Amino acid sequence: MVDEDKGEDVPKSGGGKKLLIIGLLAGLIIGGGGAAGALIMMGGGEHPPEPVPPVKEEPKKDPHFVKVERVTLPVIHKNRILGNAQIDFSLEVEDNDSKMALIRDLPEIRDSLLRHYSVTPIGKEGNPRNIDYAGLKETVKKLSNDVLKNDMVKRVMIVQARYF
Repeated sequence: MVDEDKGEDVPKSGGGKKLLIIGLLAGLIIGGGGAAGALIMMGGGEHPPEPVPPVKEEPKKDPHFVKVERVTLPVIHKNRILGNAQIDFSLEVEDNDSKMALIRDLPEIRDSLLRHYSVTPIGKEGNPRNIDYAGLKETVKKLSNDVLKNDMVKRVMIVQARYF
């Protein structure tokens, strides 16, 4: 009985149990992290994918534009001048060499446009005062390429047209 009395006088401490639980949890976390890392590093037994040879793509070339401003063309109908149209447009070419050739021959292109539209109506058939933009674009492209003796001009964009 004496032993029992001494046991009651000694205060009970739960600190050992808490440390044991914390140690077990820390061990599980560290062990689980290590196992997960090993699994990721080993790849889970899958074979690595075969390397795919890179596809060689041609580098895209930026188009070059030549701005042509204030081309004044007569608006004619039945051999009479109805007025004038002042047109600004841009010509698209592929590279810098084509751009330089186009700039060099620009006065001749302007001359060719003026000669063509001095005898050919620029307007639509039903209403000669309305400009036929699709026809104008095709004609400018054709005449420019004829002067350049090459198909350098890829596209014509009409920036602005004024009738007066």
